[in-house]
Amino acid sequence: MDERGQAYALEGFMAAILLFTALLFSMQAVILTPTTAGTVDQDVKTQIRAEAHDNLVIANGQGELEHLALYWNNSTGTFAHAYNNLVGYNTKPPCGRAPDAATPKCEDFGERLNATFTSRGFVYNLYLDYRSATNIQQTESTTVVYRGTPSSNAVTATFRVVLYDEMVLRSPEDADGRPLSQLGPDEFYASDIDPGPVYNIVEVRIVVW
Repeated sequence: MDERGQAYALEGFMAAILLFTALLFSMQAVILTPTTAGTVDQDVKTQIRAEAHDNLVIANGQGELEHLALYWNNSTGTFAHAYNNLVGYNTKPPCGRAPDAATPKCEDFGERLNATFTSRGFVYNLYLDYRSATNIQQTESTTVVYRGTPSSNAVTATFRVVLYDEMVLRSPEDADGRPLSQLGPDEFYASDIDPGPVYNIVEVRIVVW
């Protein structure tokens, strides 16, 4: 091969190396750029938040959120059939530990949450936030489902439910049918905050990660 041919071959080889190096660098840049990773993560979080909100909207339309807010055992001071006030129903869906003969309306809400999130490997906690009796501008919380400490990527969705004085508990232990306005301070998690017909305002809050 003459010198000119060798020069062409060398130039071609160097060009191939430069092209490969540039391609490799661009691939690494796409994978490692924080902006790109953040965009993907934000898209996923937005989708999860939308799904959580949709579940709350559907449940409210079916009367399940109100049922959940009233599914309280006034004797044990927990949600009906829950483990305790620390973990609520824990790994079970909300209202999911009811006896086979019982079919609480809020159990459907819990089954949809498990189908939407648990079956896909996501974890969720569920809380009820309500207005404090001592300062209605502040809220207190009670746990419906606790499955762990949320990660830094957790998303939150809420939906508000208004409880009225004449409403009654929906659990099997229904305080003998007495309305909320007649319950003692230790018989329900929330207190009467309004002299009118409103008893309390509850926000159903789901945290998913």
